[in-house]
Amino acid sequence: RVRFRSKQWYQRRVRGFKKQDGKFIWPGFGENSRVLEWIFDRTNGADNSVSSPVGLLPKEGTINTSDLGSVDMKELFRLDKGEWVAECDAIEKYFAEQIPRDTPARVSEQLRELRTRVEKDL
Repeated sequence: RVRFRSKQWYQRRVRGFKKQDGKFIWPGFGENSRVLEWIFDRTNGADNSVSSPVGLLPKEGTINTSDLGSVDMKELFRLDKGEWVAECDAIEKYFAEQIPRDTPARVSEQLRELRTRVEKDL
């Protein structure tokens, strides 16, 4: 069974999400192996996540941040309803414009379920 992981931590950084001092919250692509380590641990049964309306998020302290300096993990994984509604809109638009007849029914259903959770629980 394939399990997808949220990429919000990456999108926030790519979209220019910065701390007040102008630096990115996550230090850069070279440190993404730390997130992959968390994902691998999770898929191997580690109890390192908490449920949220958008899926599993890391429990506090379960992503290795040693030698990174100050990383505001709470802000990095903050769930903003407006951002997630916009994300659902963008995915829905992509499906409608790029793969209208080829989108598997289960994928469309999961998107509807995500939107419902975001609108209800965030």
